Amino acid sequence: GHINPGVTVAFAAVGKFPWKKVPVYLLAQHLGGFFASAVLFFTYYDAFNNFDPERTVVGETRSAWVFATYPRDDIAIWNCFFGEIVAGGLLMFTVMAIVDSKNLNIPKYLWPVFIGFMIQVTAQVFCLNCMAPINPARDFPTRVFTAIAGWGSETFGVRNYGYWWIGIVGPHVGCIIGAWFYYLSIELHWPEKKDDLEDGDIPLSIEGKDRKK
Repeated sequence: GHINPGVTVAFAAVGKFPWKKVPVYLLAQHLGGFFASAVLFFTYYDAFNNFDPERTVVGETRSAWVFATYPRDDIAIWNCFFGEIVAGGLLMFTVMAIVDSKNLNIPKYLWPVFIGFMIQVTAQVFCLNCMAPINPARDFPTRVFTAIAGWGSETFGVRNYGYWWIGIVGPHVGCIIGAWFYYLSIELHWPEKKDDLEDGDIPLSIEGKDRKK
């Protein structure tokens, strides 16, 4: 989960991650996105030159879309923002459920599988409006890189500079809401002891020996 700044901040917001570590994690995440963009760019350098030598952000060849997200022409900015809040909230709610040992107690080695599946599903479901940024570290640093690598300030200038912040603020807000919603609606209500479970309650462990008889 800590490849996404929104997830990191949300974990800190509900007390599951120390705030003092957040700046270092966010820096590492954004640097990772920046250098990943550089690797992609130089790997396909000739392809970019042949397909889009002018380095365009809009139009038929708009190769900047390979790196960062951009909205459809017929979608309003507020709609993009709302969609990212919902996407981030659903993603974080699921992450909280996966890592909650008092829920289904999913083994840690399976966390990446379940979280990765949820990321894929979320990206597919919410991609229509603005390509589903979901992760600020896959949108903002990649946008910075493309601005430096030849696409210029237009990477930030779409919709009169009104869109670029969506991929940063939207996922953070959504993840924080999702984390608190899970904590207040589910995690806060788990019994402290297994003896407090009643018939029909979800067990603290998927192991049969831990189920209430």
